[in-house]
Formats: sequence, C-alpha cells, structure tokens
Amino acid sequence: MTVPATLPLISGDFAHPSWCDPRFCGRSNPVPCHLSAPLRIAENRIGGVVITAQLTCVIDEPLETAPVSIEMVIRDPVTGKAGRYLLDEEVARALHATLGALVPMTS
Repeated sequence: MTVPATLPLISGDFAHPSWCDPRFCGRSNPVPCHLSAPLRIAENRIGGVVITAQLTCVIDEPLETAPVSIEMVIRDPVTGKAGRYLLDEEVARALHATLGALVPMTS
C-alpha cells in the first residue's frame, strides 16, 4: 500500500498522509512514524483479548514510496503480555480473507 503524493500538511515541516493523526504522529519507537488514530477491539467477557490496530509508515521516507503497514498489538488483559505485529498490505489482505472464511463457520 502506498500513500498518495498530494497530501496536506498537518503539523511539522513535512507532509503527512491524509490518515495521519497529529496526536500520535512521531510517537513510534524506536523509529518515528506517521500513525493513524488507533482502532480498538475488546471482547465483552472478562479476560478477553484486546486488539489495537493503526496505520503506520516511517516519517523519513517520501510519501509517494513509503510503505504503509498495519500495526497490530494483541494484549492478554489477564497476563498483560502483548505481541506487536506489522502487517504489510499483502499479509493484511490474506488475514482479512482468512477471517472472512473462518468466521461464518462458527455459526
């Protein structure tokens, strides 16, 4: 996934993708990244997993060519342990298709 070249400035002296949220931009570690507002999924049952996902790309790369990833953090609220995963567009589409195939089988 690449970002369109004609994007407005949100903050700073460089261009930001249209999805970049200035509240989160530059806060990635160890490399500063453009970040979208996070989306959160939490199970309604006690001890359910919590998933946070947001778009990310490195600030130092030109917007026209900077690869955009989906950063997912999956946290077990009981243990507090979390896994952080960067999914490129191809993997994100494959995960979407896989979940789309599996979820209907549960009913």
